Amino acid sequence: MNDRIRQAGEFLRDTVQQATRQALSDHDDAMLRRGFTSAAGITVRRIQEMLDASKEQMKSTGLTKAEQAQYAQLEELKSGLEADYDRYWQGTGVDWRPLKPIAKGIVRRPEQQ
Repeated sequence: MNDRIRQAGEFLRDTVQQATRQALSDHDDAMLRRGFTSAAGITVRRIQEMLDASKEQMKSTGLTKAEQAQYAQLEELKSGLEADYDRYWQGTGVDWRPLKPIAKGIVRRPEQQ
């Protein structure tokens, strides 16, 4: 009888340990995905900001040949990064693309201004 109790205790301990290891692994995977998504978002957002600034300049004064070349390089870099990220995460079911910001500014009540 003592042997069965010991075996049951070992089984329960092993089950809890396995569940704990799996939970920690899942947590680590989630942290990795969030970290990668944040880093990718920072990179793509910075490039997009530079592209947007160039687009605004195109509308007003236009771009020099050197600025046009830089704009084309930035577009190519952004497209290449997104393609690499897509290839890396392909088949995982993970959407690496960062969430779009919902608001562009802070909303304040009139009495706070």
